[in-house]
Amino acid sequence: MTYKSFEKKIEDDKELPAKLDIPILKYFWQSNPLFSSNKNSIPKFLRRIKVLENFSDNELRLLSSSLHLRQFDDGEVIFNQNDIGVGFYFIYSGRVDIIVENNQRVNDVSNDSKLNHIVSLEKLDYFGELALLQQQSIRNASALARESCQLLGIFKPDLENLINSNPTIATKLLQAVSIITANRLFSVTNEVRRLKYKIKQLEGKNEESN
Repeated sequence: MTYKSFEKKIEDDKELPAKLDIPILKYFWQSNPLFSSNKNSIPKFLRRIKVLENFSDNELRLLSSSLHLRQFDDGEVIFNQNDIGVGFYFIYSGRVDIIVENNQRVNDVSNDSKLNHIVSLEKLDYFGELALLQQQSIRNASALARESCQLLGIFKPDLENLINSNPTIATKLLQAVSIITANRLFSVTNEVRRLKYKIKQLEGKNEESN
């Protein structure tokens, strides 16, 4: 049986053969977006993320089954500052702006006076990792979709299921999230040092002028 005749039987709701040829099964398996040899597959995408480099190909395939693909339109709020965090996200496509707003919620994105842009994240970036590490984690910023944005999210119930069903993958994921958190803390610490140095320079100039 050819692929086309097989598909035609499905479309016409006809009875399928009792035994399927291996090549046919392979064809439909490779058409699955989660198949690791698919150019645009989720496991292939995860392989490009540096913090997941310790995962084997099979572990990435298993991890991908715990991820949820979410679509957001341009300007759509992903989550608001002070919301309870429940998920950690990888940017599969599009862009995400991380912002802090004075009124604690993003209600009017056109009112730039209320929004303090922190950083723009691109494909292969990630955000929201503290939601997996803290109980009752509170979002310290808002996330806003830019362009047509697709995210791969993993949520606390997914992590709990992984801990029970595949503790090795869960441990590696938590290790990756810990590395992300440590890197962000390192960046913040360096920025604080840079700002303190600038403040001292300004204070010195003021003393000289006085």
